[in-house]
Amino acid sequence: MTSSPPTISTTVENRGIYCGLPKFSSLISGRKAIVFGANGISGSYMLRALSQAPERWEHVAALSRRPPTSSQGIGKNVEHIQVDLLQKPEEIAKILRDHKLQADVVFFFAYIQPPPADDHLWSNAEELARVNGTLLQNCLDALELASIRPKRFLLQTGAKHYGAHLGPVHSPVVESDPRVLIEPNFYYVQEDMLSQYCRQTGVQWNIVRPAVILGAVEGSAMNSVYALAAYAAVQKHKGEKLVWPGDAWGWEKELTHSSAMLNSYLSEYVVLNEQAGNEAFNASDGSPFTYGRLWTQLAKWHGLEFTYPEDDPTSLHELTLQHKPPRGFGKPPTIRFKFTFLQWAQQPENQQSWKELAQKHNLKGNPFAPDQLEKTFEYLDFAVLPPNSFSMNLAKGRKFGWYGFVDSIESHRQVIEELVAMNMVPPF
Repeated sequence: MTSSPPTISTTVENRGIYCGLPKFSSLISGRKAIVFGANGISGSYMLRALSQAPERWEHVAALSRRPPTSSQGIGKNVEHIQVDLLQKPEEIAKILRDHKLQADVVFFFAYIQPPPADDHLWSNAEELARVNGTLLQNCLDALELASIRPKRFLLQTGAKHYGAHLGPVHSPVVESDPRVLIEPNFYYVQEDMLSQYCRQTGVQWNIVRPAVILGAVEGSAMNSVYALAAYAAVQKHKGEKLVWPGDAWGWEKELTHSSAMLNSYLSEYVVLNEQAGNEAFNASDGSPFTYGRLWTQLAKWHGLEFTYPEDDPTSLHELTLQHKPPRGFGKPPTIRFKFTFLQWAQQPENQQSWKELAQKHNLKGNPFAPDQLEKTFEYLDFAVLPPNSFSMNLAKGRKFGWYGFVDSIESHRQVIEELVAMNMVPPF
């Protein structure tokens, strides 16, 4: 038998494009938080969310290796502290003590992407597990050494928990789905570390699992919206159409996106919900999405004509994955495409076009730089051209009183506008 959901009453409100967000009691006040990995997409949006309620979060320590790249949306209740989680736990603990940090809640978003072992971003599975496990273990050890014991520790993982990067999964994915043991998975390593820490300390945990994350931040190569906006800008600069790279199935298959701002609102909600301790939650926008729908809008925003999928199958390349699907049955999936974004980005004329745009608009960053190009555009291929549909079951969050929602297409538009404001892509 399934357990009955907790009895929860939630009052909700809309903020901009984000709908159904919880309103918190004024009695929840004076909280302290530590955000590890504060400079990435997820960490920076978490800071924005906590900055919106300084009466609720009186002090937020933003910890990262590099100084913050932007103060956009960051409040006076946020203090940046430079910390490298690859340091020894004793060294990290000294920094925490020197700043006299305490925390009701710890949010953990730190991540390192090691060089791939072969032909895809996450192929170096063992190194991913080693280095990202080290980040979390050092954090947990340092908290204990600094005598910081929060009431709640939130770890963000993601859809790779379900094997979504390896092919078709049972869809929609549910938080209780069994682990996929095709190869090592650093999320499992981290979840086991956190579970052991919480058993030993009595701290409660939460895990939030988003899909492809939508957000605007400097210095993050694995950002599908940034790469897509760069593609549209270059096509416009060349006077060419917004060419669809895939087949008709890629155009119409339903996928899931997770806007970083909405993920942050969910994360804040679950750590403040006393009934949600020791629970994992899927995080998604909650709106049906296809790239075909986005493609027509993306072209319209940029004043471009666009192409539909090719009718002639002989004009498409095929790539069949080499392992069994994570769901445990069926043949390995096949991806059909006219070109990949990575191939497009490697063409000298497109790199030259970006160089001209960067000079004209004095743009920050370069997605075509040798150390960025492969990560940036291969991640876009992963987002736009997966071999299968993917969706998340959000029933568990609903049962715990979470009703947040955003239209993923509107979120793409807003993120591109933020990238323009940050001078990372040209005006459109």
